Amino acid sequence: MLNSIKTLMEEHTVILKALEILNVIDINENNMQDIKIIIDFIKNFVDNCHHVKEEKVLFDFLEHKGMVGGPIYVMVYEHNKLRDIINRIEARYNEFEELREDLNSLIVLLASHIDKENNVLFPTAESLLSDDENKVIYEKFERIEEEFGKERHERYIELIDTLYGRYINKKSNER
Repeated sequence: MLNSIKTLMEEHTVILKALEILNVIDINENNMQDIKIIIDFIKNFVDNCHHVKEEKVLFDFLEHKGMVGGPIYVMVYEHNKLRDIINRIEARYNEFEELREDLNSLIVLLASHIDKENNVLFPTAESLLSDDENKVIYEKFERIEEEFGKERHERYIELIDTLYGRYINKKSNER
């Protein structure tokens, strides 16, 4: 069966890989292109596709089911805070020390955010979803991906996997 929550959690896995890379990457001229690729991934894949699925579909559904305020407002607030951090990062690409601070803020915020969604919000959402509702939400997710570009969506995942191999698997092999 098509599972909308599982789709979001699979995307979270890719996002967490990107955060892991940002956590270990040295900030220098040689790595700036890779840092920019990851920030582009977060700005586009995460914010313009993943967050759209959450905000425009899942959160709307949960509000319709009676979950108002609290968790949903926190998630939207954190999405907005993430956007502010991304804007700050893009403005500081040449200021390496400040850039590391902003990347660390991004890592902490987004990792904590994903943890709350995976372990609190999503299990609640799953308990509220009937099979038919899940199917409708999944189909809306598919339309969002089509608007975003399915090939583009897959290309971002491949980019993160490639960078993950370069920065994380390489470090594991060096030990």
